[in-house]
Amino acid sequence: MAYAVMTAWKHKNPIDWKNMVPEIDKMPEGTTIQWFADEYNHGSFATYTSKEVYDDFKAELDAYREKVSSSMDLEKTFDAVGPINVDVS
Repeated sequence: MAYAVMTAWKHKNPIDWKNMVPEIDKMPEGTTIQWFADEYNHGSFATYTSKEVYDDFKAELDAYREKVSSSMDLEKTFDAVGPINVDVS
């Protein structure tokens, strides 16, 4: 079952979208990430192929988030994690 992670982040400085590129070198195969935002806030919606894939990747993701939070002066304001139970296409 697919697994979703949605977070929201508040930036202290205006977001420069040209430089907002994920710095994680290798995402798990089949993972998708979308970002949405305004000038000072951005959200992230990631879909993993399973909870196991997410769990195996979580330590790397947490390290990335810690590094970026510090270097870009941002704060996580929302976090939701769980299985995708309905998928309407």
